[in-house]
Amino acid sequence: MRLKNRIVIKIVFSKTASKNLITLAKYIFEQSKNEKIADRYLDDMKNFIIEILSHFPKSGRPSEELAPHTRKLVYKGYSIIYKIKTSQIDILVIFRENIPKL
Repeated sequence: MRLKNRIVIKIVFSKTASKNLITLAKYIFEQSKNEKIADRYLDDMKNFIIEILSHFPKSGRPSEELAPHTRKLVYKGYSIIYKIKTSQIDILVIFRENIPKL
């Protein structure tokens, strides 16, 4: 199926979201003891975020309860909070409530 008039928007990960990804990578590595599994999981997550949001920026639900003008996309139990701007989408934070603080 080909999509007509696909929208492509730049995706920018904030410093906080980047730190969240590093923490997630450490957590997955600690659980799996396998660097390739951790790397693949993060690559899959980033590719999902970029592919979905660059073409369908409003695919996440509004998340005004977390912060004004934000939306929430979910990937395998992880919440991705983002804000749509004119020329880009800012990924603000990525979290899962049941992961212990490291």
